[in-house]
Amino acid sequence: MTDLEIYSYISPASSGQSIADITTSMAGVAGLDRGLIGYHSFGPDGFVLAGLTLAANQDVTVLIAHRPGVMEPPVAARALSTLSRISGGRVDVHILAGGAPGDQLREGDYVGHDDRYVRASEYVDALRAIWAAEEPVSHTGQYYTFEDARPNEMRAEPIRIHMGGASAAALEFGASKADVYMLWGEPQADVRARIKEIEDKAAGYGRPRPRISLSFRLYLGKTEEEAWERARSEPVYQKFIAKGGQVSERVHAEDAGRNRQLKAAQEAEIHDDCMWTGVVAAMNGLGNASALVGTEDRIMKTLAAYREMGVDSFLISAEGGEWDESLAPVAERMRRELS
Repeated sequence: MTDLEIYSYISPASSGQSIADITTSMAGVAGLDRGLIGYHSFGPDGFVLAGLTLAANQDVTVLIAHRPGVMEPPVAARALSTLSRISGGRVDVHILAGGAPGDQLREGDYVGHDDRYVRASEYVDALRAIWAAEEPVSHTGQYYTFEDARPNEMRAEPIRIHMGGASAAALEFGASKADVYMLWGEPQADVRARIKEIEDKAAGYGRPRPRISLSFRLYLGKTEEEAWERARSEPVYQKFIAKGGQVSERVHAEDAGRNRQLKAAQEAEIHDDCMWTGVVAAMNGLGNASALVGTEDRIMKTLAAYREMGVDSFLISAEGGEWDESLAPVAERMRRELS
């Protein structure tokens, strides 16, 4: 069995926060192997936040979400390797090929869905070529052309490539290029089938499958009743119920992962032992919304089942979808019992 790794969203900035505020909040992130700094066109810059986080916390590795369409490969390679080198190798990158067309357009990116994965593949090849090079690198491809890109003098530790996506194009990209394939939480049978699909596709490229990361919100309680009260008190779910609690049947043409989450919500509110789709329904399938609800023992049993089927890491979050220090005890137990 592979070594277990624990991830979460950390998003170390919100409107009005100062550098001192961010530094203080990030110093308190404990119990994580990797903290994911998300990406959207109107949010704070991930590279800036990563630098602040790495300075404030000497343990966590920062996973920077990054879109290939906003930066040329030599520029991104230099930024990532600089952060990696000065932090002692505590930087990875999550390549967002793009399942949010509106947000892509805000940044002037008009490349179509499937082509974005082709571009992402070329982008990753270029990054790795620059990081590995002893001599200047030139590249002429479908989406990128550059000459004599110089390897950064601050040579980095290996930077792992993460990605996610449920479309056929995403599967090709992830199976052929990713170090870590990140999945939204789904019912156990669906996750088992996805892992097999990724493994088979990777074998076709002559490589072992990427590590698998699975994402869940955790709603914990000392009793089942307390856990469910906490889950159903989630503000976004309360608003959803107040508006009638009807699960959307819309199909999202460019977001297969979102469609999969919505399908699970349409089929049942509770799957397997304690997987809850209430927030999935409330958020219309968007983002990290699948949840596990129950006592710590019950949730640990479910996490163990996913671990046995081949999950290598878990991205866990609390109410609101981000890391909270209340998760530190269960993260430590996961590390102890699931490694």
